[in-house]
Amino acid sequence: MKTIPGLGVIGGGIWAAHHMNSTRDMEREGRAKLVAMASRTPETRDKVTKEFGIDGTTDWRKLLERDDIHAVSIVTPDHLHREMAVAAMEAGKHVIVEKPMDLTIEGCEAMIETAKKNKVLMFVDFHKRYDPAQQRARDLILKGELGTIQYGYAWMEDKIIVPRDWFPKWAENTTPFWFIGVHQADMLRWTMGSEVVKASAKGFEGKLKSLGINTLDSVHAELTFANGAVFGVDISWILPDTFEAVVNQGARFVGSEGIIELDTQDRGFRWCKGPGGTQTINVNASHTREMNPGEYYHSGYFLDTIKDFLDMVGFVVNGGSVEAIGRSYPTGIDGLEATRVAFAVQKSMEQGKEIVIKR
Repeated sequence: MKTIPGLGVIGGGIWAAHHMNSTRDMEREGRAKLVAMASRTPETRDKVTKEFGIDGTTDWRKLLERDDIHAVSIVTPDHLHREMAVAAMEAGKHVIVEKPMDLTIEGCEAMIETAKKNKVLMFVDFHKRYDPAQQRARDLILKGELGTIQYGYAWMEDKIIVPRDWFPKWAENTTPFWFIGVHQADMLRWTMGSEVVKASAKGFEGKLKSLGINTLDSVHAELTFANGAVFGVDISWILPDTFEAVVNQGARFVGSEGIIELDTQDRGFRWCKGPGGTQTINVNASHTREMNPGEYYHSGYFLDTIKDFLDMVGFVVNGGSVEAIGRSYPTGIDGLEATRVAFAVQKSMEQGKEIVIKR
């Protein structure tokens, strides 16, 4: 009889809902099952378990003891990823972890080694790889349609509500580059098939510190790739409350034979109502539609990455091997490389000089 993979989710915040909704969609199709969740506070545990009708606990290790949980989503603050992922994989669970994989190179290496030792999946949620626009850009570049990539730009900017309202308690434990810049670092290396070899960066502060949040406002980085391309990367999380989107993001690739420009926020959907002003909605990222009364289906690249992970878990728990899947997904190696970039950016800001990335 086919085994339906069960998922346990560690975390009960905004992004954890994507993991739970994705799994619930697949549950209706007999491809996965949402089993339980863990949250630090009883209040969040009770709220989420009531909403999804699942078991809950305030002790995440309890999830690892359950035989009906085959995989674990780790949707917690960055500095907690390593301990939880290693413990889950030591318990034989497959893991999908939010980015960054870890805040240290050593932590990433420990997670990779644990996954290898226990023959489990270690999947990093770099969901920009599942964006159709980004996939098309990668396809054109790797086929040589743009010739030799010489330079470009990438940016990702959050509204100030993210550090101020959503994550004020742990925003001080990270920076905008660690929090969202790793998405662009992974996107660039994946799209061009080339690793970052040098990084220089400057951080800016003031706005968040004036609000009592001790972290950087923004980061400007210059990344040099092994293929010779140089990219400017701008990351911030202080866009005004009145900005038309929670995230503003895009990229530009200039080659010897062509150019690609991507506005990966504004997908042509704009609306306006009342005092809120005009809003742009990235419908490619997350979209919900009602299938039957009270029954919803969730699509978009925020969700597709999680569903892909669960399908891979289903393959493995039903006799397949991790090796047979290969590198078709963002692995621990990819998480490690993004951390190398973020770490080099951090060192450059601290030391005021360009950092050569050693491997």
